[in-house]
Amino acid sequence: MRRGQIWTLLRGGSQHRVLVISNDEYNSVDELAVWALTVVREVPHPNHLAVRLGRDDPLADAYVRIHGVVQILDRSALRDNHGFVSHATMNTVEAALREFLELP
Repeated sequence: MRRGQIWTLLRGGSQHRVLVISNDEYNSVDELAVWALTVVREVPHPNHLAVRLGRDDPLADAYVRIHGVVQILDRSALRDNHGFVSHATMNTVEAALREFLELP
């Protein structure tokens, strides 16, 4: 798994879509958790910080929930790889994460 990919995560008998946000060097170490954000189809509440996926992204018109951070310890729970989001989308997600975490 690589930064910017959307995967299906199987957890607790449910399927969730997630966008990998941890960097590729970190992700290459099997003993470390993969960090991701949840991807949902429903329109987020106005108070929730989210980024809408564009037409060129996998799962177009879904939303990346910036406050929906997921730690994935069991990499075998990641099943279907839906592909990479565009550079523009990843830049928007990064900016939203910086805003959410109050980072420069």
